[in-house]
Amino acid sequence: MDEVRKNLEETLREQIEKKGYELIEIEQHSLRKGIKMVLFIDHENGIGIDDCISVSKASEVVIDEFIDPESYELEVSSPGLDRKLVKKEDFDRFIGKTIKIKLKEKLNDRKNFKGLLTDRRGDLVILEDDQVFEIPMDSIDICRIVPQFN
Repeated sequence: MDEVRKNLEETLREQIEKKGYELIEIEQHSLRKGIKMVLFIDHENGIGIDDCISVSKASEVVIDEFIDPESYELEVSSPGLDRKLVKKEDFDRFIGKTIKIKLKEKLNDRKNFKGLLTDRRGDLVILEDDQVFEIPMDSIDICRIVPQFN
C-alpha cells in the first residue's frame, strides 16, 4: 500500500471513530476520470441514512486533503447483512453466527467452508460444520456472515 493511501486510511479511520463509528473497509474502484471510494461503516446501534450522510460529509473534508476533489466519487454504506469479517474483534463479535470462509489455499483438501463460528483463539478461527476446523486468520481470503432469515 503506498504511503499516501496509508495516510489517507489512517486519517479517515481517526475521523470516523471520532464521530462514534467504526470503519470496516474501504473499497476502491477505477472510474474513467478517477476513482470511486466506498466506505463501509458500522455502529453498535446499526447504520441509517443519516449516519451515512454525516460520515460522508466528514470524510469528504479529509479526502479532499489527499485527492483532487474532482477525481473521486464517495459512497458510504453499512456493511450489510452479509458483512465481511476481517479483524479479530469482528470474529469475537459474531461468535454463534453462521459464516462462509474462502481460503487462499486448501486446508484439508478444501478452500470453502460454511458453518458455525464457535470461537476465536489467538489467530485461529474455530468453525464447526460436520466437524471442527481451526482456521488460521492469515489463510482467509474472505469471510462473510451468512444472513439467517426466520
